[in-house]
Amino acid sequence: MSSANGDLPGYGDSDTQVMERLRDGDDDALTLIVERYQNELVGYFYHHCWDQLTAEDLAQTVFIKLYRARARYQITAKLRTYLYRIAHNAWIDHLRRQRHHASLDAEIGPDGLRLRDCLSDGKNSDPGDVGHQSYLRRRIQEAVERLPEGQRDVFVLANNQDMRYQEISEVLGIPEGTVKSRMHSAVRRLRSELTDLVEDY
Repeated sequence: MSSANGDLPGYGDSDTQVMERLRDGDDDALTLIVERYQNELVGYFYHHCWDQLTAEDLAQTVFIKLYRARARYQITAKLRTYLYRIAHNAWIDHLRRQRHHASLDAEIGPDGLRLRDCLSDGKNSDPGDVGHQSYLRRRIQEAVERLPEGQRDVFVLANNQDMRYQEISEVLGIPEGTVKSRMHSAVRRLRSELTDLVEDY
């Protein structure tokens, strides 16, 4: 029977060790993986769809797919990368089923405005200006959603999931040079669309 947090057997094991345990039939290992990566994966999906419930459902889908594919896991694959490959495919499947965009009115967390790190020159607006913050969220969300799919994938993984280009390359199955090119194009396009915001900061 599983217990929470540090009471779980093997809580200090590496990702590889935990995944080996899951592959070998230890279901407690899945609980550990969920604890380590659930919030991160929910954040990944959230920055694609801006809907908390959808993000949580898709993250759950990733863990279900991971469990079903546990026997095929290769030790050479980094677990985080492996999870994001599944997540990327789950998102593509979701788009095929849902041919509409989620509401742009959903509230986003503190990390939702991280695009400003790329767009601004370091100046800040009044953090108490709630109306302005809401306006920024809306503009940024709309601009990110208008990015071509390949550019949006790269941007979200790099900017919101803190992935290096090499890891993004492995997740998306594209050359690292393509990742760099798409990121450059995404940032250039966002700068162009949000010129007035850049000038405000």
